[in-house]
Amino acid sequence: MSKSHKSQLEDFSIRTVPIEERKNTFNVSITSCAWIISLSTLFTGGALVAGMDFQSAVLAAVFGMLILAILGFFQGWMGAKYGVSTTMLTRQAFGRYGANLFGILLALTMGIGWFGWQIAFFGMTIAEMFPNQWFAEPKIAMVWGGILMILTAFIGYKGLSTLSMIAVPLVAILSIWGLAEAVNHLGSWEALLSTKPTGDPLSIFAGITIVVGNAAAGAVVFADVTRYGKTAAKGGFGAAVGYFLGGVFCVIAGAAMTLAAQVPTIGSTPNIPAAMSQIGLGFFAFLILVFAQWTTNDNNLYTGSLGLRNVVNLSKTVIVIVLGVLGLGIALIGIQDYFVPFLNALGTYVPPIAGVMIADHWIVKPKILHKSYQFGEGTKYAKWNVAAIIATVVAGIIGSRLMFGITAINSIVIGFVLYVIIAYLLTKWNIQFEIGEKSEESNGF
Repeated sequence: MSKSHKSQLEDFSIRTVPIEERKNTFNVSITSCAWIISLSTLFTGGALVAGMDFQSAVLAAVFGMLILAILGFFQGWMGAKYGVSTTMLTRQAFGRYGANLFGILLALTMGIGWFGWQIAFFGMTIAEMFPNQWFAEPKIAMVWGGILMILTAFIGYKGLSTLSMIAVPLVAILSIWGLAEAVNHLGSWEALLSTKPTGDPLSIFAGITIVVGNAAAGAVVFADVTRYGKTAAKGGFGAAVGYFLGGVFCVIAGAAMTLAAQVPTIGSTPNIPAAMSQIGLGFFAFLILVFAQWTTNDNNLYTGSLGLRNVVNLSKTVIVIVLGVLGLGIALIGIQDYFVPFLNALGTYVPPIAGVMIADHWIVKPKILHKSYQFGEGTKYAKWNVAAIIATVVAGIIGSRLMFGITAINSIVIGFVLYVIIAYLLTKWNIQFEIGEKSEESNGF
């Protein structure tokens, strides 16, 4: 098998995506849009209108997604410029072994943990939509839903983009229909706009925090999509626009349907599936649920597999199957909720990684260390970047304990500033913070 063909089967998981394999801006934009169109984003809209009116929910959606689009643009720029995944980029920012830690973090959180949790959530929502139907029995729905999600992650970017081209327009059309039915259910736009929230009041700032918190991790790993962009600007811009539009649209649709139906909550969460049924979507609500979850959770597995591929010398296709089966197993056993505190704790350190990566690429490497990014056979990486690791850990700890602002954004900004300061001071004091050296081999390791 030729190197080129093997790389295509591997989805260029630890190599630079060749120019001839790059996609146009629209393709990248649609694929990133599919990342954000999900059940959790619909539920985010429902959560907003529990404590604010519809206009305020729209503003929270717009400003929250704008913040994430700006963050994602910088991450996406790097992925498209060098044609490599987020984990490959961290080889430069954190060192070769530091990147391994990040890869393991992605595999545990997104590839197994959240993938399994979302499968379980999918099974429960399908059962809610179609009670007493054999295919909607929670564990059966988990199995067929999980297989769908594993399949597209197994194929790689081409599978994700192909599904996105089908799912994004379909979910958009059906969500517009849901929005129209919500207005029709209430009688007029004025009725929708005047509907009062039933829960504790939420400020605009609190609403923005909810929107950002829902999708911050996705913006951090934008390079996993934009590495297929033709140029740095087109890749970063295309992904940012897709993420922004998909997120705003999905949040607004979820908010409108929740307000219109006024259904009871599942615990503290608005019952979106019941809302869809009540306003008359019926079977089409089922399609929204399937595609919304499919297009997002396969990305969890895809990103987790790219992360672990950076660590172990196994085929990406094998890694996808292993991680997918583990996640599905967690869901079928019913222990996914026990992992949530652990996943949230690990997730505290994902956002500041983006701050450190941005600082490393635009300030530390070119301005302080006078180096440039390179990838491919023979590239020499530090084994560890101690300053970057310290900045990430400290930023995660501080960001998670601040009582003001948006946790994810706080930790990103703190990570950015802290890393620049530490790198500058250590360089001034002639203290090496990039330790050891390891050359990239012909097989990507």
